Amino acid sequence: MGKTSVLSPFSGIVVPIEEVPDPVFSEKMLGDGLAVEPGEGVALAPINGKLIILHSAGHAFAVQSEDGLVTVLVHIGLDTVNLKGQGFTLHAQVGDTVKAGQRVITFDLGVIAAAGYNAISPVILPDLPEQAVIEKNAIDRAVAGQDVLYTVEL
Repeated sequence: MGKTSVLSPFSGIVVPIEEVPDPVFSEKMLGDGLAVEPGEGVALAPINGKLIILHSAGHAFAVQSEDGLVTVLVHIGLDTVNLKGQGFTLHAQVGDTVKAGQRVITFDLGVIAAAGYNAISPVILPDLPEQAVIEKNAIDRAVAGQDVLYTVEL
């Protein structure tokens, strides 16, 4: 059907999803993907599409591709829902059409660290059909909105 390139929503160190210190992500319970240890507090849309989830606590969002076949879930940090929005600023709303590289959320890495949470941020593909092929890019560092983390072929 086609390929979708998923750009890194963060600038930082790329980490295999299996190394994320939370079994929900490392065991791929929500889907496969990669994670990024962000070096700055900006989260960008990873693909062109529609913002279908934007958690009120500001720690997670999902973009569905324009063709509706691929959804990318971006989760900022681990257990950061417990911050209840402290340190997170939303720059879009559910239903918005976003372009890859567009700012969706800014966040304060200092607030996350001070609360004792890990800032490692999974970028995953929930609900992919079995026949989908994910090709992960072998990069150690990513630049937000520029570097492709992986491609999805359906």
